[in-house]
Amino acid sequence: MVERLVANEKVEGSTPFARSKPEKMLKICIEGWRGINHSYSIINQNQLIELSKLPIDLRFRDVSFPDKNWNNNKNADGFSKDDKRIINQIQKAKTDEIFDVIYRISYPFDLAKTKSKKHFVQITSERNTKLNIINGSPSDLSNRQYLKIITPSIWSKNGLIKTGFDENQIIIIPHGVNNKIFRKISENELNNLKLKLNIKKDDFVLTNVSAMTGNKGIHFLITAYAILKQKLKNLKLILKDQSGLYNIKAQTYIKTIQDTKYSKFMTDDVLKDIIFISENLDLKTLNQLYNLSNCYVSPYKSEGFNLPPLEAAAAGTPIIVTKGGSTDDYFTSEIGLQVESNLIETEDKRFLEPNLDSLIDCITEVYNNTKNFGQIEGSKMIQNNYSWTKITRKLYEAIK
Repeated sequence: MVERLVANEKVEGSTPFARSKPEKMLKICIEGWRGINHSYSIINQNQLIELSKLPIDLRFRDVSFPDKNWNNNKNADGFSKDDKRIINQIQKAKTDEIFDVIYRISYPFDLAKTKSKKHFVQITSERNTKLNIINGSPSDLSNRQYLKIITPSIWSKNGLIKTGFDENQIIIIPHGVNNKIFRKISENELNNLKLKLNIKKDDFVLTNVSAMTGNKGIHFLITAYAILKQKLKNLKLILKDQSGLYNIKAQTYIKTIQDTKYSKFMTDDVLKDIIFISENLDLKTLNQLYNLSNCYVSPYKSEGFNLPPLEAAAAGTPIIVTKGGSTDDYFTSEIGLQVESNLIETEDKRFLEPNLDSLIDCITEVYNNTKNFGQIEGSKMIQNNYSWTKITRKLYEAIK
C-alpha cells in the first residue's frame, strides 16, 4: 500500500523541510504547466508551493499546452490569490542555465536529454500501454542512469513496465491534498449551500468530478443511479465535467444509456434530478461540492491515480471506487467501499470492468449506513498521510 510509504513520518513546524543549510544549495528546475485546471498543472503547482519552502535554488520553466485553446482564463486553476503569488514569485529558468536536477511534469511525456546531473520525468500510465512519448523511448533509460521516471501509483508503475520501462528506474510518488482547502465545512455553511442549490435536507447526493472520458466509468454511475432511483426517490446525482479542457459533457452519456437495455430506467423523474455542472469552480467551491455530497462515486475503468476521491475523502465524504486499480494505494475501509471488477488485458490496453451489481450494492450500503464511512476519522486519515506537505517531502527525498 502506497500510504505505508508516507505514514508515520513526523512533520513539525511551519517549514517541515528545514534542516541545516548545505554549503551549496541544490539547484532545481521544474518544467511544466501552471495556471490551468488540468490535473498535471494542479499537481505541479501544489508541489511548487511546498518546494518553495525548501532551502533550495528553485526555478520554473513553462511548457506549452498541447491544445492551443487552453488558457488560464477559460480554464483557470482555481487557486487562491495567496497561492498564486507564491507560484508566480518563483524565478523563471534561463535558456542556458544548467541545473543539478530537472523535473518535467507535462504532456506529451518528454524524454529529451538535459545537461543536468539528475533528470526526472513524471509519466502516468492509465489504460493504454502505448504512451505518447517524445524525444526518446523506454529503452533510453538503460544507458541514461541519471534519468528516472516518477509515477503516482502501483497501477501506473505496472503499466510503465508493460510499456518497456525498467522497473528499477521507476519511483512511485503519490499525489496529495491541500489541507487548508479540502476539509469538512461547518454545518451552517453546508445548510446554506444546500438551500442555495435547492438540495433538500433528506436528499442523498451522489457526485462525480472528472473529465468524463471513457475511462471514468460514467455510464456505470448513471445506470446505477437510474436503477436505484426507482426505489430511492430522494437520490440526486451531480456530474461535474471538464468540458472546457476536453469538450466532453456528461450529458453525452444519457443518450448512450438510452440506447441500451437500461433505457427503461431513464425516465423524466430520473433525469430531472441529475445536476450537470460545466463551469469552472475554484478550489474552495469544489470543496463545498464534496461536502454537500453524501457519497463520491468513481466506478472508473483505468486511472493513473484518481485525485478527486482523495480530495472528497479529505472533506469527510464517503467514497466508492473501483477495486483493483490505482486507488487501492490509498483506499481504506474507513473512507468508503470498493466496487468489484474484472481486469481486462490486451496487447496494448489494460483496464478494469466494474461490476454494475456491486456498484449498486455499494451505493445502497452507504445510503443505509452513511455514518460508517468517511466523516471526521476518514478526513483525518487522508489529511495526516496525504497532505501536499508530506507528499512533496517524499518527492524532494527522491530527487535530491
